[in-house]
Amino acid sequence: MNSPSRILMTGAAGIVGTALRPILRSRYKLLLTDLVEIQDLTVHENYERADLRELPSLEKLCAQVDAILHLGGVVGAAYDFQEVLGPNIIGTHHLFEAAFRQGVKRVVYASSHHVVGFSPRGSQLDHRTPPRPNGEYALSKAFGEAAAAYYADKFGLEILTIRIGYIGDDLSKERRWHTWVSPRDLAQLIHIGFTHPQLHHELVYGVSEVPDPFFDNQNAVRLGYVPQDRLLDHVMIPQVLSQEPDLNSIEGGVVGGGFAAVGFAGDPLKVLAHKNL
Repeated sequence: MNSPSRILMTGAAGIVGTALRPILRSRYKLLLTDLVEIQDLTVHENYERADLRELPSLEKLCAQVDAILHLGGVVGAAYDFQEVLGPNIIGTHHLFEAAFRQGVKRVVYASSHHVVGFSPRGSQLDHRTPPRPNGEYALSKAFGEAAAAYYADKFGLEILTIRIGYIGDDLSKERRWHTWVSPRDLAQLIHIGFTHPQLHHELVYGVSEVPDPFFDNQNAVRLGYVPQDRLLDHVMIPQVLSQEPDLNSIEGGVVGGGFAAVGFAGDPLKVLAHKNL
């Protein structure tokens, strides 16, 4: 498939969007949208405000582009259902529907590794692993993954879902060492999503080369992904890796870490004993 030239990026003012913009605008013309106005536009970037809950606004944006990178929505461990319902659930459904109505076939959907956040560390986790979301935010991302599969199967959209790991510079927490992704590697996965010739709906993990990765990312490799960045080349405090998490606790024992621990009222023994083997 030829590379698209005009890309809609939702949630462009967020952490991930801000990190990706300098890389993606060197390859594509970006139509950026967010509720937060973006003022530092450069060449190959335009901004239009849109609310993900408003389908006509999304249709107007989709009519101007060849492909979509859907980053939009709220991110956090403590959101309740009502807070994620509009932007993350209704908004994601509207985004896929707008793409279908406007004939935009290629979509990259930004999911999260928190979709499998209640999986115990040491589980065998790959693209076939079913969801074990660790909060309402993660639950909304699991909905988005199901919606992606639905729109691919029923309406012919071609969608790459990426369960994104930790993207950022704060590597002071040992858990992040196993989920870290660089903006450059994430951009590579996004480009694969836009250009792979045989895409239907595929699921991969957004993780760079890290020590003892939580996830088996062979499906990304099958699609052509070759990580360019190694976490160990970016570490300023190497002794962090020697930290020993409490694997008998929820925060230390599951891949979702602190997100899973927020408001936890279940039985930790049952959660930690239930590995996907």
